Amino acid sequence: MRSRAAAVAALLLLAGPAPAADLPVKVTNVRVGLPPGRPDAGPVVRFASWAPVYADLELASPLPDPAELVVEAADPDEVATTFAVPLDLSAASGGVSAAALGTIGYVRPAGVGEVTVTVRAKGGKPLSEPFRVRSLRPRDPLAYVVVTLGPPFPGFELPKPTGAADDPAAAFRYGRIDLANIPDVALLPDRWFGYEGADLVVLNTGPGADDFLRRLFADPGAAAKRDALVEWVRRGGRLVVTVGANADLVGRLPALHDLLPAAVNGNRTRGPLALTWPNRAGSQTSTTTKTLGQKGATFPVAALTPRPDRPARRLIPPPDAANAGQEAFAFQSAVGLGKVTVVGFDLDRPPFTEFAARPEFWDWVLAEGGAARASAGGDGKPRPPAATLSEEEDEAAVGLRAHADSFDGVPVVSFGWVAVLIVLYLLLVGPVEYFVLKRVLGRLELTWVTFPLIVLTMSLAAYFTAYALKGRELRANKVDVVDVDAAGGRVYGTTWCTVFSPRIDTYTVGVEPNDGLAAASPGTAVSWVGAPRGGRASLLRRSYAYHADADALEKVPVQVWSTKSFGANWAGWFDPLGPAPVAKSDLAHPPGDPGAVIGTFTLNLPVPVLTDCVLFYAGQAYPLPGGTVRPGEPVRPVWDRLTPATQWLQKEGGLEDLLRRAPGYADRPGAAKAPAAAPGAAAGPLPLFGVLFHEACLTYGEGVVPRNASLRRLDQSWRLTPDNRSEVILVGRAVTPAGTPAEEALSGPGAGSRLWLRGLPGSGDRAPLPGTGRQETWVRVYLPVR
Repeated sequence: MRSRAAAVAALLLLAGPAPAADLPVKVTNVRVGLPPGRPDAGPVVRFASWAPVYADLELASPLPDPAELVVEAADPDEVATTFAVPLDLSAASGGVSAAALGTIGYVRPAGVGEVTVTVRAKGGKPLSEPFRVRSLRPRDPLAYVVVTLGPPFPGFELPKPTGAADDPAAAFRYGRIDLANIPDVALLPDRWFGYEGADLVVLNTGPGADDFLRRLFADPGAAAKRDALVEWVRRGGRLVVTVGANADLVGRLPALHDLLPAAVNGNRTRGPLALTWPNRAGSQTSTTTKTLGQKGATFPVAALTPRPDRPARRLIPPPDAANAGQEAFAFQSAVGLGKVTVVGFDLDRPPFTEFAARPEFWDWVLAEGGAARASAGGDGKPRPPAATLSEEEDEAAVGLRAHADSFDGVPVVSFGWVAVLIVLYLLLVGPVEYFVLKRVLGRLELTWVTFPLIVLTMSLAAYFTAYALKGRELRANKVDVVDVDAAGGRVYGTTWCTVFSPRIDTYTVGVEPNDGLAAASPGTAVSWVGAPRGGRASLLRRSYAYHADADALEKVPVQVWSTKSFGANWAGWFDPLGPAPVAKSDLAHPPGDPGAVIGTFTLNLPVPVLTDCVLFYAGQAYPLPGGTVRPGEPVRPVWDRLTPATQWLQKEGGLEDLLRRAPGYADRPGAAKAPAAAPGAAAGPLPLFGVLFHEACLTYGEGVVPRNASLRRLDQSWRLTPDNRSEVILVGRAVTPAGTPAEEALSGPGAGSRLWLRGLPGSGDRAPLPGTGRQETWVRVYLPVR
């Protein structure tokens, strides 16, 4: 009886505390992901991308004490993560939506699994029972997600393959394109990373969007949502704004109007329009010309004019001599790392909804406003929901992750050796021990002594062997991509880091701009990096928490001789007019020749020297003579060895080298194998041109598809056009060799960011990093040309 009671007690202990009775809050429903844009679809959520979490609550009476909405999900290592946001319940009762109270939770799903939502007091006391969303199935990274804001766009569809005219799935490229719609300002993310799962956002300003526009761009109470959208664009997001009948309203909303690449001067009533736009086929000369509207009918068209304060490209009609002087109906410009496109007529009402070429025009919107080749649907194969997640067409991210997880001098013990040792162990504790005790000693009872000795000896042998192979010092590899907007005075950073822990330990992980680079600005997002897993937390109840707004991770558990990978998206400010700005451009067009560039530029980066430097201008690549740029030294390009940018990138960009580091890519049938590296060593410096300009690195050969699904925002291939003469882009890198002391390597002058492992950034108590590290920094600078 005692043993049975003890077993029951143990089971109750594992199960946790009994449910509390009469809790003041009840979570009645939870929706994870962006609201669907089709009636037959569910919320849109993608693997390893932040997604909003909307919770419906029921309260018996208002709660005066501060509360939190807590979202829990497992990471790729099946360790539970928690994200908490403040929740004001002081004036709420009955059935309410947390979003209507100004609170949206967030989760970053690691695979098919469970998401748990709970309301708790600030001190941790539960105020509700947990609500579990079971079997959440995020989309694969290759899914291309289009999010529309405001009223939906009726008749949204894309060209269908030949013979599929009656197949409704073909309008969304057989599951490759996902459509979401957020019709209510209350449902908009209030953190910029809430849009991370979106590849393209399309803002509808048509007649039905008046209230939506006024609330989002004029209501002080919506400032957080407005700022989140703009910051997402600045960090690489792509936004398309359609303006027609409501052009006057758009012009009266400075927060929206100032974001656009062209000034909106009201609208004009026009008859049929002859629209010309480039085809998707990859040819720079092939275009489509169609007439929008019926003869004798009129409709409002926005009067768009170039802005004197912002260089912009004219898209419709295309910018060539034949179209010079014609009225333009679409413009595009850069905003930070992102781009904003404005289309001068409504896409949610006639005549566009009756336009025969409507699918082809939407195809152009996706290609020109977002990622040109990724929006085409990759290899074109249908992608129905599957039981497991795939990282297909995301091999650039997988290769980068594999590189960061390779440590010089830390060999990986193959499964073959592990299997051999297990077999030897079983032989030793089985037949060998029995033979010795039975045939040699003749005393089987000695197994009570010999068996523990064998187990202890083998355990010690395994420990000291691993100790000799793995070492006892902490190791870390870090890769930084630093984008410098010289005109805007902003720095945008993306960091990948893998930590090898020599012991069972916990780490508080944070990232911030390095000294001398920029002053940190709010909005850093730090999270895990990993491959898709089951998505269910382990029974051991290990967990860690996102610090406020995901700007750090607190108490992340890492097992002995194990690795854990993290990623961060951060930003900072610098004074572009200061005495020594991070980047200063004195480049200009000479009089009478708007296509040429003269002058100098100067960098004042903390990096001692940038190597392998290449300039890109107006669709051309120019490797700098000597390939180096040093702080404080003016550089005067000669522009005497120009090569088409796509041609140079396809030959010198190293995309194939990067992709071959991804095991799934290297092991595909007929693939060339990567050069063998020493056990535990990285396969040479990381080539990142294939991330920075991915689509420009691709050829148009058969079977060539984009393979940067989760890194699309970093791809600036769209800037490498012949008509982009307003900026010069410099790319260079700095590499700190492996074995350098970790503090010097990961937070010293050669690093773009400073890594925290024992405290929160800004807390003032940062401890120097122990052990050794390897740092690789890629810098991309956008230099304006006057």
